[in-house]
Amino acid sequence: MYISHLGLTNFRNYQHLELDLPPGLLVFYGGNAQGKSNLLEAVYLLSIAKAYRATSDREAISRTAQDDHAHTQVLGIAQKGQDRVRIVVDMHLEGPGEDGYQTYLRKDIWVNGIPRPASELVGVVNAVLFDAEDIQMVSGPPAARRRYLDILICQMDRAYLRSLQKYQKVVYQRNHLLRLLRERRAQPEEMDFWNQAMVQEGVYIAQRRAQVVQELRALARELYCQLTEAREELAMEYVPSIPLDGEEGEDAHHTFARILEEGLGREVALGSSQWGPHRDDVRLKIGEMEAATYVSRGQARTLALTLKLAEGALLERERGESPVLLLDDPKNLWVEKGAIVPL
Repeated sequence: MYISHLGLTNFRNYQHLELDLPPGLLVFYGGNAQGKSNLLEAVYLLSIAKAYRATSDREAISRTAQDDHAHTQVLGIAQKGQDRVRIVVDMHLEGPGEDGYQTYLRKDIWVNGIPRPASELVGVVNAVLFDAEDIQMVSGPPAARRRYLDILICQMDRAYLRSLQKYQKVVYQRNHLLRLLRERRAQPEEMDFWNQAMVQEGVYIAQRRAQVVQELRALARELYCQLTEAREELAMEYVPSIPLDGEEGEDAHHTFARILEEGLGREVALGSSQWGPHRDDVRLKIGEMEAATYVSRGQARTLALTLKLAEGALLERERGESPVLLLDDPKNLWVEKGAIVPL
């Protein structure tokens, strides 16, 4: 798979760009702040349906477009064997603005001319992006490692994406209800519906993540050895906030439900949900050393790159085609006959 054409309108620092791309290795080079990373982000947006380096898609709209209420467009044509897929993502701000009302972002997506929701774009074009911020997967908070897993699994499994979206809504609504309970503006029995939904989606998400971490472990260990020629082994372990196999003779669903019931008082006091996949982590170790605490910045960067390459290898194995590999400033690496090798 490769992107044969990329068209940008008012995306980041690009007012207009039409770029034909051949298959194979492509290298973009130039000074800082010239738009190299923005090109990669645009391609990645065609894969995951959102701006990767932004807290919201609004930030990907150029300042000129925001001032003029013009639209932003990312257009990509992907070659998948003999098939050709045309993807268009349109974003523009709507709303009065001048009357004091906040404008809102509208995003429209077309795949081969047919309107699609964002959830149906994910997985059409598989891509893996590595950039400088990915060091957070090693030395940053658990949220960065959860995001890494979620993006990977969503590209492989649309059912997981739907479950994750439902779970995120459940956590939001449940947290709101917990705060109402703390303020004595709701009754405890109102929590039953949200607990059931949280258990149903949460167990599936956690077990699917654990399965994928197990598959990634062997791929990442081999790649890390290739990149570093190190003797220490890379270890990965999914660390759930609930027992995935249940406990005390229960299955995971009953254990999760019991934990939520027994911990309601604590959650009400804190005003937030304390158990579930949104609290899980992935433990990374080099030999006996906890990566998040002890590795150097250089080691962390190599480890983050290892995880991204393992992501690409797993996507290729599961989907039967190579993903688009996007490497932003990959020092000390080269591509030889489709394989990433150290210089």
